[in-house]
Amino acid sequence: MNGIRSVWTLTAAVLLLAAAPAGARIKLTALPERDRVEIQLDNGQFTLVEEERIIPLLKSTLQTGNNKIDFSWSNTQINKDSIQFRPIAIMDDGKARPIAVVKGQPEVAVINVSYPPNENALVWEVYAASGYAVKVRVSYLISNLTRLFQYKALTNRAETELDLTKYIQLRNYSGEDFGNVGVWMSFADRLLDPRSVGQQEDIKMQLYHFAKVPIVKTYTFDWYRFGALDKDRPFCSKVLMHYELTNDKANALGLVPLEPGKVRIYIQDSRGGEAFLGEDWGALTPIGSKMRLFVGQAKDIVCQRSVEMKEFRGIRGDLFNLEVRIRYEIENFKPAPARLDMIEQLNALADEFATPSARHGEVEWQQDGGTSQEIRFSREYGGSNPVLHVDLPARPKADEKDDAGKPKEVKKTVVKFAFTIKNLWK
Repeated sequence: MNGIRSVWTLTAAVLLLAAAPAGARIKLTALPERDRVEIQLDNGQFTLVEEERIIPLLKSTLQTGNNKIDFSWSNTQINKDSIQFRPIAIMDDGKARPIAVVKGQPEVAVINVSYPPNENALVWEVYAASGYAVKVRVSYLISNLTRLFQYKALTNRAETELDLTKYIQLRNYSGEDFGNVGVWMSFADRLLDPRSVGQQEDIKMQLYHFAKVPIVKTYTFDWYRFGALDKDRPFCSKVLMHYELTNDKANALGLVPLEPGKVRIYIQDSRGGEAFLGEDWGALTPIGSKMRLFVGQAKDIVCQRSVEMKEFRGIRGDLFNLEVRIRYEIENFKPAPARLDMIEQLNALADEFATPSARHGEVEWQQDGGTSQEIRFSREYGGSNPVLHVDLPARPKADEKDDAGKPKEVKKTVVKFAFTIKNLWK
């Protein structure tokens, strides 16, 4: 390899001189440049490199012995135990043909490999039935030749769909320069166009572009994560906004898993340009799963949460149940209807109203009859963290009047969640 910071040699050697010391490595012919190089980026820590060269081999005889292939390197991050050498074809009049088996013996075969002490090197002993030009493949794992994923999301002004572009950034700090290489990713099932990968270079490449991906804008309230909004509104907390997209074919995705990576989010502006909304870290999203992208704090949805009732009900001895009813007052100042998702962390609630030692592990709970019928439930964050979904009407239009002829005010949505946490210990 033609490294700037490293010195790699891959040479063919034959023990020709009977007077040479036993085990001597006589390098006779520097190999030609690599015919093909591919790097496979499946692993975030180690990268698989495969290279092919055509090397001249001499016929193995009792007098001259077998061919010695010397592979050495310095200042590069190669995993020594991962290096493999495979003869794959014989070149005949410029065309590759398979290596034949003659009388039970392959025409070309690796006999053994040795590791010279205190060197970044190894030597393969290779048998050749005759003099050949042989295509060989050398593969190894190398570190500090890594990749990371990035995304650009451009949403339309209505925030109903977005264009998602997926990039891979190749970072080469391995100590080695590569010429034109093919970049292979089995997780993406594709080989990128060959390109030069130099030492200490960062190369950004587009993998996929997905157009018109449907999104749902969600609003989330999580009291035990954020607490009181401020001293003037002690029962209110933040309402966070997310774009939610589903990685399946019905939603213009579903081709590959979406690897974790930074997502830069833009929205189309009124002049046909793009306005930057922010960035988030997209989690690994397998096919069929959902990715949620944070896009800020909502100022036009207000949720006030209060504990309307809590009572301890003794069962026997030191065992008791905790009955709770929570009241939510929600106002939507947006000109369109919205859905608010309220997360209740029942483990944290039990620790707030009972001593932390009162429970052992996840709480056991049941929904009670005082729960509002408007609430829909899901368990996407686990059984002890129910999510309450509530639909909110749009704010009244500016010209809407009440029966007294006054402008209509925003309607306050009031719902209640009643439940019992069971089997707590005093």
